[in-house]
Amino acid sequence: MHEKLRNAMHAIHGQSIPELPDEVLLLEREIKSKFSNTVSVAQIIEQNTTLSGEVMRIVNSPILKLKVPCHSIRDAVNVIGLDNLYNLVVSAALKNLFGTKGLFKDIMDHSVDVAFCMADISDWVQDVTRDQAYMLGLFHNAGALMLAAKSEAQYESLFRNSMSLPTSILQKEEAVYQSNHAMVGVLIAKKWHLPVDMINAIMLHHNDKCERIQNDRVRAMVAMLKVANAIVSEVSLGAYRGNEMREYELDGLKELMISAGVIKEIRTALMTYTFKN
Repeated sequence: MHEKLRNAMHAIHGQSIPELPDEVLLLEREIKSKFSNTVSVAQIIEQNTTLSGEVMRIVNSPILKLKVPCHSIRDAVNVIGLDNLYNLVVSAALKNLFGTKGLFKDIMDHSVDVAFCMADISDWVQDVTRDQAYMLGLFHNAGALMLAAKSEAQYESLFRNSMSLPTSILQKEEAVYQSNHAMVGVLIAKKWHLPVDMINAIMLHHNDKCERIQNDRVRAMVAMLKVANAIVSEVSLGAYRGNEMREYELDGLKELMISAGVIKEIRTALMTYTFKN
């Protein structure tokens, strides 16, 4: 593992992994404090208008499916709780750290679509909440953003290939970088203090068989990522997504045991989803 992480660092040599915004660090400290309170949490988030606006957009979007809309950060804290809100704040922070044009926009748009599907899939998976699923979906390709930052022109064709070649893409990336976006994603996830099971899911989300993963929660998360990516690929590429992606999806479905009807509903919801715009 240490060698793989060193190779990942070498692959992005010259590029610094983005730091957590100050508000996120303050929020993490406040939530872990013995005397944390909702007023302080809300005030920390509200210090950054861009971040708080994005959080409110997520909170009131189909991501969380709240029965009653929240009208302020304080409402959101009271409705969804401190830990769940923290996940959304970290997710919102990621969206604002990389470029919003060209390949960066395409990678993030893809991740937002996957995150949307992940949230819906979580309704059928035990012990994975909608905010956790959304967060994982948004972060699973963070390593791709870093490789694009290293050289957008060099990485673009590899990213396009990943949408139809979800297992062999790692070999293609290894040939170029001696590492891959999953391992680079682990570096980012570690620096951003993501939970260990999410870090492992990011590392393993391009594996060919879920049954090889021993940890039940990580295995479920990887299966969710497989199905979500397959849905997004089908919507984006249609018949051009290829057999490799179909096998990737079937492996995830086998693990989760989700019916075709549910997948159809999620696909339809994604096609009418305009959150990222």
